[in-house]
Amino acid sequence: MEHLTSTSSQTVKIRTAGPFARLLFLFLLILFIILGILIAIPLILLATIVVLIFMLYIKIKNTLTRAKSPNGPLDGRQNVKVINRDD
Repeated sequence: MEHLTSTSSQTVKIRTAGPFARLLFLFLLILFIILGILIAIPLILLATIVVLIFMLYIKIKNTLTRAKSPNGPLDGRQNVKVINRDD
């Protein structure tokens, strides 16, 4: 397929893609989109799982840190005598 384009001093022939080239381009475009989706979805799921595991790790770490802090349930101090400063 050719189109004639006229400028001020000359005529230029412009060839456009034929039906086979257009069909091939459409097929390749759809193929790349499908491959992109097939690669992106597992990567997104994997990243989500990694982030959730990391958040769970931080939550457990903070809970244990608070439990071991002074006066926490896992403080571990024994025979602590309270001193009243008023006496």
